[in-house]
Amino acid sequence: MYLNFYHELSYLTTRDFDTLEKVIDDTWSYGCACTRQFLRSMNKITFSKTTIGFTIIILLVTMTGILYVITLQSISGEIDGLYKHPYTVSNAAQKINYHLVAMHRSMKDVALANNHKQINQASAIVEKHEKKAIENFWLIFDRYLGDRDKIKRVHDDFLGWREIRSEVIDLKKSGQHELSAEITRGKGADYVNNLTIQTNKLVEFSASKASEFRANAINTTRDSIYLMSSLAILVCVITLFIAFYILRGQKLYEKEIKMRAHLIDQNIMISRLKPDGEIIDISNAFCRYLESLRSDMVNTPSHFFLHGDEKNELEGYIWKVLKTGATWKGEITRTTREGSKNWGEMTVVPVFNSDYDISGYTCIMQDTTSKKMSLTDKLTTLGNRRKYEHIIHHEVAMAKRHDTRLTLAIIDVDCFKNFNDKNGHPAGDKALSDICQTILSKLRRPNDYAFRIGGEEFALIFSELDRIESNNLLEKIRKSIESLKIPHASNTASEYITISIGAVNADGRSILDAEQLYSEADKALYIAKNNRNCTVTKEL
Repeated sequence: MYLNFYHELSYLTTRDFDTLEKVIDDTWSYGCACTRQFLRSMNKITFSKTTIGFTIIILLVTMTGILYVITLQSISGEIDGLYKHPYTVSNAAQKINYHLVAMHRSMKDVALANNHKQINQASAIVEKHEKKAIENFWLIFDRYLGDRDKIKRVHDDFLGWREIRSEVIDLKKSGQHELSAEITRGKGADYVNNLTIQTNKLVEFSASKASEFRANAINTTRDSIYLMSSLAILVCVITLFIAFYILRGQKLYEKEIKMRAHLIDQNIMISRLKPDGEIIDISNAFCRYLESLRSDMVNTPSHFFLHGDEKNELEGYIWKVLKTGATWKGEITRTTREGSKNWGEMTVVPVFNSDYDISGYTCIMQDTTSKKMSLTDKLTTLGNRRKYEHIIHHEVAMAKRHDTRLTLAIIDVDCFKNFNDKNGHPAGDKALSDICQTILSKLRRPNDYAFRIGGEEFALIFSELDRIESNNLLEKIRKSIESLKIPHASNTASEYITISIGAVNADGRSILDAEQLYSEADKALYIAKNNRNCTVTKEL
């Protein structure tokens, strides 16, 4: 399940702050890059094997089909030749024999005729059969596969019979009945017998050709069966081999995928959520971070894994962002069972279905505790000077890009050196810690930041508030510090610890750089410190 999130993982690192952070970021990025490269390589290898395998199978099947078509055409050609040549010639020769017999019978009718009318009727029948016979001769000329001179000789002999028939008819019409009958029975009958013998030879030749065509068709069919059977067996064997090869590669690929999924499960903090925020699945690495078991967390509300005071307010803000289809990214904190504090950078990404409706969420967490510790003031848990430098440059760039308002405030604890000198450094550290927790309690939005940039000097950054709104927020912080009622006899402004605040509020277009903002805020702080326990907010 975790393989779908490789591309998100590469965006979890932040800018380099120091050598330790750079080592952590480089290690993380390198691991993600190696994982993505491995998956791309495995996908390419598997795709290549599958493509080659199926290409070979398709070629073999295509070749089999082509050979099958060629074989069918060859058999069809033999059968077509069988009917087109031998059978046609044989049938035509037999029809010529039939017409010869019919003509000879009609000639006998001529010899036996009693008048001219009967002679003409019998002669007409002879001419009719002669015409049909000639038509069959022309068909034989067109289809005969043997020596065409034989056909010509038979045809010429057939035409030569016409003189004998004409002689018989003329004798009959002149009254020489006996001579007419004698020619019919003698020379005419012999001529017909000779023609019949010649046409029978044509039939015999056609029959031999038909046998030859039939034998060729049988041999072609038998050879085709052997060839196609052999080729089909070869295709089956090659297909099985290719299938085995691909399946073996697929199993190896799946094994590697499972191994990588296990590595992700054990090392990447990731979770899939339902549209209502309920946990569908969660990696064991995430479970270890949350000090829980997967079985105890699946099918339970996630609340985006928030704890403490930030839970309700920040969860509501996250839902507002996610419901618009946008990605939420921010920092969360949690306290372990041993009481230590952990920080994490969490990214929640909406997952859309085919209709572009939100079907769930992907939550990815990166433990930034080690980074945070290197960028956090140990006493107050606020960001240190290095983190301030990073955040202020980032926020200035964002304000200039989107033309939004940005506020930088610098806070100084009034007469704090005197407090330390009189009460001791442990009491001073306790007072600073209480002050910082009070400041943090007033900064609720994800883009509100607080830093300790000096001994008793702090910086606040927040955006999208105008000068009046910024001044009101800073006044609440100032009054909250005084309401702690930490005794401070050396404070000239109050009997308790108080703070002076100098701030500058500017829109993105009027900001030159972060140094300009700091300089203007420091000037406002100088004015505030002249009176102490007050807030001065300038507009740039």
